[in-house]
Amino acid sequence: NLALALVHDPELIVLDEPEAGLDPQSRVKVRDYLRSLARKKTVLLSTHDMDEADRLADRVAILDQGQLLVCDAPEALKRRLGGGEVIELRLGEGPEGAAADALCDLAGLTAQVAPGLLTVRAERAAQALPRVLERLAQRGVAAGEVRLRPSTLEDVFIDLTGRRLRE
Repeated sequence: NLALALVHDPELIVLDEPEAGLDPQSRVKVRDYLRSLARKKTVLLSTHDMDEADRLADRVAILDQGQLLVCDAPEALKRRLGGGEVIELRLGEGPEGAAADALCDLAGLTAQVAPGLLTVRAERAAQALPRVLERLAQRGVAAGEVRLRPSTLEDVFIDLTGRRLRE
């Protein structure tokens, strides 16, 4: 499909999910080719894969039910969340609302609770983690597995739409 799109040497190339169904080596080759192509042409990419958008796009537009919500560089969109990193904690038994309530007055943190999972955004997650764990323990909230990761475009999408990506 990519070859067909390029046969007539267009100035604008529109691609839908260009990495879908490709093995890892082919994805890398297609990605590298699209980056080189984007230096000479305008490439418009449609995808549900937020990682693909983050890797390939200079600017990302997030649409939900036909409405344009934002359009900016991937890094700028991730900075909008107010924290560059994420702490994910699996929650044990007990009221999940207590987990978010326990953290509501800690400066520099924002917390969201989903069933069995507490997500905390912080500028420096590794430095914030001891405060988070101490506060949860003080409030009797059991935390299991802990994971630190950078903010993603999927985080931005969920923050803007309030729901997970739909197929």
